[in-house]
Amino acid sequence: MSAQTLGLQTVVAQRTDTVAADIAGEIVVMDVEQGKYFGLNDIGSDIWRRLENPMTVDALCAALVVDYDGDLETIRTDVIHLLTGMAERKLVEVKG
Repeated sequence: MSAQTLGLQTVVAQRTDTVAADIAGEIVVMDVEQGKYFGLNDIGSDIWRRLENPMTVDALCAALVVDYDGDLETIRTDVIHLLTGMAERKLVEVKG
C-alpha cells in the first residue's frame, strides 16, 4: 500500500528497524538507509509513541481528540499528512 492511499481504516505502526531516541521529551527518528534524521515536535512525538503498537488512523485520531484541543476533522487531516510523510520516508509501516 502506498503512502498516498492512507485512509481512516489504514493500520500504521513504527517500523521495527527504525532507530529513534527521546531527546528532552521529543523524538528524533533516523532513516538508517538514507542516513537522515527527522525531529518530531511534542505532538508528533506523542503520535510516534502511540504507534509502538499497530493501530488504525481512525483509532489514533479518536485518541488524540481526547487529549488535545482540536476538532476531529482537523486532527484527521494533520495526522494523515504527518503519517503520509513518515510513510514516504519509510519510518512507519502502512498496512491496508
